[in-house]
Amino acid sequence: MDNPGLTYPNKPTNIILFAGVALTLVLLIFFDISLSHLQMDYYDKLFYSRFVYWGIAVILLFYSLKVERQPLLWKEENNTIGFILLSVLVLYVLTITASIVSAIPALFGERENNTMMKKVIEIINGHQAMIFFIALTAGATEEVIFRGYVLTRLSQLLKNNAAAIIVSSLLFAALHYKYGSLRELIFTFLIGVLFSIYYIRYHNIKAIIVTHFLIDYINMNIATHLKLK
Repeated sequence: MDNPGLTYPNKPTNIILFAGVALTLVLLIFFDISLSHLQMDYYDKLFYSRFVYWGIAVILLFYSLKVERQPLLWKEENNTIGFILLSVLVLYVLTITASIVSAIPALFGERENNTMMKKVIEIINGHQAMIFFIALTAGATEEVIFRGYVLTRLSQLLKNNAAAIIVSSLLFAALHYKYGSLRELIFTFLIGVLFSIYYIRYHNIKAIIVTHFLIDYINMNIATHLKLK
């Protein structure tokens, strides 16, 4: 897999790139721990945690422009509606395949711990606005943070796209550790790889944002309907 070969006039040093990736991880961990210790009900924690991701995305935008002196996102190569819609369709079908693969451990007796997920579903059940807000936040901010920023900076830092894809996808999967589900970790790793390959090939963030939004929005609505029975 060829390196995208960024040609920004002010190429950041490795120290600045590493600091940016480290800053991202520190912010995610810090706010996650801080929110878990706040004395408020889980619905409020879930709601306010969404703003944390928007805040981190803004911080990374500022860091990219003011410290790295390069754009946060790669310039999109193909931005037509037809291309985006086709990309979303193909990506969504591939994520279904990833979901099937992630279920393989269950065939060998792996028991899933759905406690955390059941808690989330119980809270958002009947709250369509909340479901939409969670899905929109995840789709937009997680893709900007992990594909738009972490992936591209690791690509510049490591000078190896394959390594950048694996590392960024592992970090993306680790973000979902709190659900305590092996299936969730495998699934998020696989879609991390899928979205990363797509972004490096086509430089189009819109398609993966829309696909990510659809995955979360549809899955949450199905889960609230079935209540994970």
